[in-house]
Amino acid sequence: MKFRILRYSAMTRREIYKSIAKWVLFSLVLLVSYTIEVTMPFASWQPYLTLTTAVAVSFFSEELSGVVFAAFAGMMHDLAMGSLFGFTSIWLMPCCLFVTLLVVNLIHRNILNFLWMNLTAVILVQSAELLFKYIIWRNPDIDVVLINYVLPALIATVILSAPLYLIIRQINKKLGVENNTDDILTAFEDVEDDEDKVRY
Repeated sequence: MKFRILRYSAMTRREIYKSIAKWVLFSLVLLVSYTIEVTMPFASWQPYLTLTTAVAVSFFSEELSGVVFAAFAGMMHDLAMGSLFGFTSIWLMPCCLFVTLLVVNLIHRNILNFLWMNLTAVILVQSAELLFKYIIWRNPDIDVVLINYVLPALIATVILSAPLYLIIRQINKKLGVENNTDDILTAFEDVEDDEDKVRY
């Protein structure tokens, strides 16, 4: 028996279970990333793993699902870092959408493309936080924050981006459900046949 989902071809029950399992594992990776940010085992060299997880998931997902995942990842990052709740999501969601659109339309999925896109997204998000938390208010501690916390965190994020990318890629490879053009056309033909049967 087939189930039709918006913008996707018909999916079998097994494919639906695989898709659910994939997103559960993605969520577990995000939870582990959040735990690392909260416990801060690396002191000032604290990587922004929740942001990297969101970018990695967007790298292998569709636009809507990637943006929704980025929204939750942004909120978890705010909780971990003590920022205004929802602030990071505002900036992370368009970044992840842009990542997905680039991957779908222009570039290939490989680790080099992921690394520069992830670094760009993290820099944009953290620049927005620095702007609204320190620069606008002319906080004199901005130099200390930038040199002692932000830069070490960016370096640690870049170092841990590669293994995190490999984990997300492996999950997507094992549990991902690919939908090609032929499957979509077949699904539309099945719908038309069903409508014809109803009419006659």
